[in-house]
Amino acid sequence: MNRLVCQANELLTGRNFEYAVCGGQAIDLFLGYESRIHSDIDILSYWYCRDEIILYMKSLGFEVYEMLGGGKAHHITDISCQMKIKRNIFCCKDSCELVQLANTDEADIVYINFRHIGQRKLDFIEFLFNDHSETEFIYARNRNISRGLGDAILMSDGIPYLAPEICLLYKSTDTERAGYQQDYELAYEKMDVSQREWLNEALKIEFPNGHKWMTDINK
Repeated sequence: MNRLVCQANELLTGRNFEYAVCGGQAIDLFLGYESRIHSDIDILSYWYCRDEIILYMKSLGFEVYEMLGGGKAHHITDISCQMKIKRNIFCCKDSCELVQLANTDEADIVYINFRHIGQRKLDFIEFLFNDHSETEFIYARNRNISRGLGDAILMSDGIPYLAPEICLLYKSTDTERAGYQQDYELAYEKMDVSQREWLNEALKIEFPNGHKWMTDINK
């Protein structure tokens, strides 16, 4: 199991918020092995956990930034002063090599440049915030798509992670990105029929004109 994923789980477990590994690392947890090098640690949580997570990460010496789009981020220095334009924040230590920051003319707004060199130590974590109902995980890009919470969040040796079919749905908007097609091929081969069915139906809703990952679920 990936050392950094284990360290992140140890860092986050037992706190007063919900979380699960997502992205490519979640695919690896589903596969049971490390399939490729991943650029960083991605963690799923929920909007109502956001403030608690920010305060906790700041207490550990991380600087916290919320993404704004357009290559900019807002440095969160005051929990009561947030923009909440995007659903993701990233937390990094001063020594982090994965991200380069440059000041803008606006207070607490920085330009960001992510270096895709592979993460070697736990000095960077990205959190992506989502919603759920009492019983359903809600896909952030289309609220008409949902998955039962028991099927959406899985466990591997005590580490919660987002189910592969939901990870692939998120990845489906950028299939040419390095590693994403491999993630699909490896995960799809291991997914059961119900997972394949859910992904296929979700792709039909999200891409009514078709998508290359729509396929015969019994294949």
